[in-house]
Amino acid sequence: MSENSSEYDIRREKVAKLRLLGLDPYPATTKRTISVQGFLDVFDDLEGEKKTEFISGRVRLQRAHGKLIFITIEDASGRLQIVLTNQDLSEEDFSLVVDVVDVGDIVEVSGTPFVTKKGERSMLAKSVSILTKSVRPLPDKWKGMQDDEARYRRRYVDMIMRPELREMFRMKSIFWQSMRQFLVTEGFLEVETPVLENTPGGADAEPFVTHHKALDLDLYLRISMGELWQKRLMVGGFEKTFEIGRQFRNEGLSPEHLQDYTQMEFYWSFADYEMGMILVERMYKYVVQQTFGKLEFSIRGFDIDLNQSWGRIDYCETILEATGVDVTSASDAELQAAAEKCGVNVSEIRGRGKLIDAIWKQLRKQIAGPVFLVNHPVEVSPLAKRHAGRLDVVERFQVILAGSEVGNGYSELNDPAEQHERFLDQAKLREAGDGEAQMHDEEFVEALEFGMPPTCGFGVSERLFSFLMDKPIKECVMFPLLRPKLSDQSVQTSPDLVVNSVEVKSVDDTTLSNFDSGITRAEAEKLVFSEVIDEGLRRHMLATESIMVALGKHFGASSPEVWGIAGLLHDVDYEKCALEEHSLVGAKMLEERGVHKDVVDAVREHNYMHKIEPKTLMSKTLMCLEQLTGLIIACALVRPDKSLGSVKASSVRKKLKDKSFARGVDREMAAKSEELIGLPLEQAIEICLAAMQQDADKLGLA
Repeated sequence: MSENSSEYDIRREKVAKLRLLGLDPYPATTKRTISVQGFLDVFDDLEGEKKTEFISGRVRLQRAHGKLIFITIEDASGRLQIVLTNQDLSEEDFSLVVDVVDVGDIVEVSGTPFVTKKGERSMLAKSVSILTKSVRPLPDKWKGMQDDEARYRRRYVDMIMRPELREMFRMKSIFWQSMRQFLVTEGFLEVETPVLENTPGGADAEPFVTHHKALDLDLYLRISMGELWQKRLMVGGFEKTFEIGRQFRNEGLSPEHLQDYTQMEFYWSFADYEMGMILVERMYKYVVQQTFGKLEFSIRGFDIDLNQSWGRIDYCETILEATGVDVTSASDAELQAAAEKCGVNVSEIRGRGKLIDAIWKQLRKQIAGPVFLVNHPVEVSPLAKRHAGRLDVVERFQVILAGSEVGNGYSELNDPAEQHERFLDQAKLREAGDGEAQMHDEEFVEALEFGMPPTCGFGVSERLFSFLMDKPIKECVMFPLLRPKLSDQSVQTSPDLVVNSVEVKSVDDTTLSNFDSGITRAEAEKLVFSEVIDEGLRRHMLATESIMVALGKHFGASSPEVWGIAGLLHDVDYEKCALEEHSLVGAKMLEERGVHKDVVDAVREHNYMHKIEPKTLMSKTLMCLEQLTGLIIACALVRPDKSLGSVKASSVRKKLKDKSFARGVDREMAAKSEELIGLPLEQAIEICLAAMQQDADKLGLA
């Protein structure tokens, strides 16, 4: 084997070597007789009997001490140390381990129980064979790697290296199993309803469109878990049904939202929302206890105790207390003023109901829960029955937890004439440009005309599980949707991961480790103030320092202050050279001062005009998000008080779309944050704005 061969090539040569020896690197059968945990459970009995067992698993550790080799193998049940000696193994098997077996290979070992001198229960190997030869090496330090793009794209490697990730998905399976078990025990029948629909309904969401070739018909992927279909079942005589499955909404990305996700919905005839709240509280407590073994959580900084009796808060009264506006009687102008006061961008909102809902979503962020939100205005609930005592609100309830809704139910509207009128109102909103407004489903109205009994419906998605894990929902999905990044050629020939034409040499990102920048923060500031005269440019560089520290913390960097130094120094040469030399001159200046290579590279690579591919997460972050500081500063300067404190994230997002505002800001580069570093732009804006607001005094924008 060539000294210059990559490990990938070396492993491929080992595959060829196995075949030359007449050994199949990928056999179809195994002699496995017991799992790792099963072996450990009966270790003492097997030791007394000197019984030989066959165990199969992936090699996770490998070390040699002369003629003694230790490997650790792992299966789904756990890990076990294997002791291999040239006395207990045949010459062929021992040579196989020495010459061919690598960390990552899946092997089969036969042997007997053996306790090492250190008292570790192990297996003394009698034979070794390869079940699967791994040609791509596992990363050495995957746990410290925070490149979400790489982790999501190679989720299977993430699962190999992080057993706690596999455990999370095992818990997620229990989450849905226990919910199914609860509902079946309560007498609900599990059903399956269409995924492809002529008219999507049951929620305010924009659908995905597909095409049915045989019928030559455009169809929609469902946006709810068969809400209008399960109500038809209530018409047809079923009294308790539920469905757990995937649904699809063509909406924006956020830590709480996905475009395809798992949802449960149940429908219960001869029940109303009061009965629904009692059942839902019992169901949540049962499911959470079965899944997590506890009912107390810390979520988004809130301490949550699900075991208490859940209270209620009034939708309209909550908004009235916070804004002084009664949403049931306020004019559209009053609602717009209240929304703007709460930081809502009203220019993008269509319809009175959406305006009211936008106000509420700003206010809910301070509510810990668990509580039931009740008495929603009619305008925000087109499928719910009006309240028996108040015609301006409906019989609806939502579960509020850690500042967000994690469950929604109501007494279903079963008056066909009123449902028809509400569909017409929704149709007007669609004509006005609201792509999320519900479509008019005439066949559903016809079904209601046959008579649907009083019914309570409720739905909850996997967002609840992600909240209880206190993780972004994307992190709680086995294989989240990503943009295609790899060409067929790169998949076949390159062992390296290509991300948006940025080659990531290793999943171990050095800029997340603890390292010395080679220049102190005080020295960096002194250099900036000696090389940069323009006050606006200095402010931009200080602001970039602030956001880079915050982003370093977000990505789990051990030295976020080093990220800050890279941000502070990134434009140190801006006034000293022509634009076509900018960043190259600065990188050379820093290199000559002995600044760490990763900081130098970040400064050099941030100027994308040079088309130098950024090699680290710090470089990619600086390249795309330093653009945001100029936009945020501009937003502050147009405020009457010229203060960062009065700038809202919604205002920054609005100005980002207005290309006539702060024209020097490269919006296209900022928009690449999700592609390059796995961070949605909306979330990046919130992180950067908060960081700059914290340093407003330093930036002269307090």
